[in-house]
Amino acid sequence: MHVTERVKERPSKAVEVTGGPGEWLMIPLSRLKIHPFNSRTQRTQERIEEVRDMLEAEHKQREPITVVPGRKADDLGFYYILSGQTRYHAANLAGWAELKSQVNADIDPDDHLGFFAASIEHNTSRPETDWDLAVKVRALIEEQADMLSIQKAVRRDERGLRRLIAMSDLPEQVLLVVRENPTKLTASVCEVLKSAISSLGDEGVATLAKEVVEKELSRRSLQDHIDRAIRRKTKGGGGAKRATRQFMLPVVVGADKKAGEFKVMQSRNEGNRLFSLTADLPENLVETFKADIEAAIAKLAAKHNES
Repeated sequence: MHVTERVKERPSKAVEVTGGPGEWLMIPLSRLKIHPFNSRTQRTQERIEEVRDMLEAEHKQREPITVVPGRKADDLGFYYILSGQTRYHAANLAGWAELKSQVNADIDPDDHLGFFAASIEHNTSRPETDWDLAVKVRALIEEQADMLSIQKAVRRDERGLRRLIAMSDLPEQVLLVVRENPTKLTASVCEVLKSAISSLGDEGVATLAKEVVEKELSRRSLQDHIDRAIRRKTKGGGGAKRATRQFMLPVVVGADKKAGEFKVMQSRNEGNRLFSLTADLPENLVETFKADIEAAIAKLAAKHNES
């Protein structure tokens, strides 16, 4: 279950705050806003309740959250949370009316790329998952943000950025699994999953994604699973069949010693036959045998031309 973004005004409770004058402000929860480009996309209800329980047990807020004042006319008097969003949700759940907050007025909340980069910089608690970043990277691309600046913000190389972008393009069936398990399904793992879609389909890859989570598969183990799944599908789905042998003549040299065999088999091409000849011969016989084969091939070509 994931957290809702709505805030309700709640009656104030006694809250102990510490710190010198001018170091922070007490800001009502009703004046705090969730920014769409906060670097963390998902927070679990379990974690929010854990922080709520800590706030209620200690009756104080250990560290201030960091906020950015709104600049547009309809944002004046409001603050966007730069870091501390989990504490905000927890305080709201606990019925607190306000939180102590440090104000950073240098960041423009209307500069989405800048806010996103600053949010990553200020996140010192739990690191963003690849899914967190993939969602925001996709949104920034849709806003036509500069790709090099996005890459710099997420601190990834070109390939790493491509992986995040590809992650957000996965089919919905697979993304359902990713959203529920963002710490286990990384962009690197999702890159392998995406490569199998053309062979296994959306549902097959979604099943594989669940296996990654349940069995904690590495990227290499996942690739092995995919290879086996493709082989099973090919074998069971009417893929390439072994050619049916129609005729076989052993190649015998010396005292009834089998040196190879000549086989005629059914071809995949209608109206054709497939033949093969293998033989392990003494060196002194090879040239003679080779000349006979060359003559046979020339005769075959002549017959084909006549027809």
